Amino acid sequence: MDVILGASIIAAFFAGMVALFAPCCITVLLPTYLASAFRERKQMLKMTFVFFGGIAVVLVPIGLGAAGLAEVFKSAHRELYVFGGGLMIIFGIMSFLGKGKSIIPMPKLWQAKLNVTHTKSVFLLGIFSGAATSCCAPVLAGAVTLAVISGTFWKALIVTFAYVFGMTFPLFLAAYFYDKFKLEKNKLIQGKVWSVKLAKKTYYVHSSNILAGSVFLLMGIMLWWLALSGNAFWSPAWQAKLGNALQQRSENIVETLMSVPDVVWGVMVVGFFSYLAFVAWKNNK
Repeated sequence: MDVILGASIIAAFFAGMVALFAPCCITVLLPTYLASAFRERKQMLKMTFVFFGGIAVVLVPIGLGAAGLAEVFKSAHRELYVFGGGLMIIFGIMSFLGKGKSIIPMPKLWQAKLNVTHTKSVFLLGIFSGAATSCCAPVLAGAVTLAVISGTFWKALIVTFAYVFGMTFPLFLAAYFYDKFKLEKNKLIQGKVWSVKLAKKTYYVHSSNILAGSVFLLMGIMLWWLALSGNAFWSPAWQAKLGNALQQRSENIVETLMSVPDVVWGVMVVGFFSYLAFVAWKNNK
């Protein structure tokens, strides 16, 4: 028990990164984030924090002892996939129609409302991703339970935070460098606006909205197929092998890093998260 508690923070962080490649995580979380990213095209780091917040709303309570919540999501996995699939299809249609992100000149007040709506949609997608990936939470809940038993609630909170941050860490890194090198100014990222005439009306659709809408629609159809076929936990063989390989590698790395005091890892994880938050706030000014 002392060994687990001593390595809980860094172990939870690596467990989160490995969990990202678990069948129920990468199948939902990664495509959902990418589709949201395609729609946003700028302030990616800010939107990653919004997405992280949605996931944390679900996984943090589970990690702090609400294990029953994970059981509810697990027992209702099929219904969750049906709901999530419908949500994805709705967002896909909205992306095709250019909703949630203005692509033509509009009054500033309207643009502000659209941007707020988009932020809310990203947060909602984060909540759904957290619920759909809660099948990865039992490992987290077990580690945190040991931390709570030790009488150190702050450690339980940090361990939970480290797990969720680890799960989204690759996304944060991608968003950080995307904003740092201002890739939204790249011509390929900027794309182009296409006009479509239907019933004597002209509709304007951005190429990135088409890409995002396609990802959302494919994701929604896939979720419905997995739910209706009773295969919600399906994963290809290569993905299972990748997950096992990453787990073995992470265990070896954690054993090596156990010599570093746990408080150091806590400071480093929280410190780096705070730095990313500062950068996102600075970029949003």
